[in-house]
Amino acid sequence: MKIKKSQLKEIIKEGIKAVLKEKKAVIKEEKMSPEQIKFAKPIFDAAAKKGKFKIKNLYMSFQPSAAIHAFSFGKESGMLGSVWGHALTKSSAMALKKAWEKADMDLELSEKEPKFFVKPEVQYITLFQAAKYAGVKYDRKEYDKLFRS
Repeated sequence: MKIKKSQLKEIIKEGIKAVLKEKKAVIKEEKMSPEQIKFAKPIFDAAAKKGKFKIKNLYMSFQPSAAIHAFSFGKESGMLGSVWGHALTKSSAMALKKAWEKADMDLELSEKEPKFFVKPEVQYITLFQAAKYAGVKYDRKEYDKLFRS
């Protein structure tokens, strides 16, 4: 059985459309219901208030999670070696940058000055981690009813 090029192109287009429709369905399943948001949002807000970070969005993965704004920082080279890490606020990342720059001032003339960077990124936190961090206890039966049924 021979397939013409035009038939093959049509089959590929239909396959792509089918895959895209499936992806849209998966994304819809990951959204939380209003009842779930009502349960989870205060816990995430308490953690955000304590950690002074911002919540980007809430979503459902294997458990309720939130994407939060964070900052990564690092240094390429220098006398103290390489440094990298994450901070929840830009001010704390900048304070670390200043401290490392001050500590790394003892450079030889032949070395180039190390470049320290701070850039925004997204980190993820689960409901359990947020509750533990904020010191908030939640009703386990209500959690099971909303998220496990």
